Amino acid sequence: MDAQEVKYVSVQDAIRIAHANNLMIKSSALSVEAQKTLKGASFNPGKTSFELEYGQINSDIKDNSISISQSVSFPTVYINQKKLATAKINSSEWEFKKSFLEVSTQVKQVYWNLAYLYSKKRLLIYQDSLYQRFLRAAELRAKTGETNRLEMITARSQSLEVKNQMLQNSIDIGISVRNLQTLLNSDFYFLPSDTILKRAGAIPSPDSSGVAQNPILGYIQQQVEVSRREKDLEKSRLMPDITIGYFSQTIQGVQEVNNVPVTYGPGDRFSGIQAGIMLPLWFVPFTRKAKAAKINESIAISDAEYYSKFLSAKFESLLDEYKKYSGSVDFYEKQAVPEADLIIDQSSRSYKAGAMDYIDYVLNLNRALDIKQKYLDAINNLNQTIINIEYITGQPL
Repeated sequence: MDAQEVKYVSVQDAIRIAHANNLMIKSSALSVEAQKTLKGASFNPGKTSFELEYGQINSDIKDNSISISQSVSFPTVYINQKKLATAKINSSEWEFKKSFLEVSTQVKQVYWNLAYLYSKKRLLIYQDSLYQRFLRAAELRAKTGETNRLEMITARSQSLEVKNQMLQNSIDIGISVRNLQTLLNSDFYFLPSDTILKRAGAIPSPDSSGVAQNPILGYIQQQVEVSRREKDLEKSRLMPDITIGYFSQTIQGVQEVNNVPVTYGPGDRFSGIQAGIMLPLWFVPFTRKAKAAKINESIAISDAEYYSKFLSAKFESLLDEYKKYSGSVDFYEKQAVPEADLIIDQSSRSYKAGAMDYIDYVLNLNRALDIKQKYLDAINNLNQTIINIEYITGQPL
């Protein structure tokens, strides 16, 4: 990775870059524009009919007739189509907000996971240095005959295991960096400026009213409006269509007008208008579509009610998880981690002085390092829980 291609960003800057560049957000924005454009097609009468007749229409003389006709749906159809178009615009806007929130959440998840992986890398490097010193001491003791080869083999095994974990950690970092790059849609490699893991965000409010701000819930609730407008539209299609027309034709020859013979030539034209209605004599397709639209409305109402209850329950569960992980982090910071540092220091001194055998030394090191790793896991779990709470309550930043 070229150092010139790397940029360090805060989580807020990473989210802002994603908002500007992410392809899913751009796609959602275009969907809004598409729905706004389609609203202009709400009034969509059928094609205009042009007809021309030529021949012996009224007599042996060849006449011509020109007619224009247009059919339109009942006015309520266009009114309901416009209302449906407006509902779909609102739906696409909620979908845009949903994409906005989802991308923001993914950026935060990847960002703080990277901070976790870098902190884990730092711990593994520290762990490797401890086992390297242990290995050198064991090799020296083996040469001087102070211990058997089992101690040296144990030290080498511990050192190799740490190196294997470091390799896996390095690969995990590379995967997360690429994921962040994809979300930000940039040629640069963006890395978190927070390479030391810490708590992400503020303590979430226990007020569940924030759940109502979730754009996914807003989108699902808007689908109720869309389905209602679709139902109204299908019902309005049961109304008759209206046709209007105009014709102009020649009637050449002698015609009686008020009992007076009058001769008409090719330049004389007779015109009039036509009007009519078209009734849906076969009601089954229309009634079936209207019934299906009503069922879809009931489905949308049920989905909205379920998701609202689901989000509220999920919010309460996340608050419980927050309390659990927050308490765990407090425990590690105030007690467990300082004790782990003390265990490592005292065990290393005792082993070096010959007052502790290698088995107890390894056990103590592993116990202390495991505490440090669990502390990182606890912070990571806490951060991801905070991110999920922000997602549930519709907080993109």
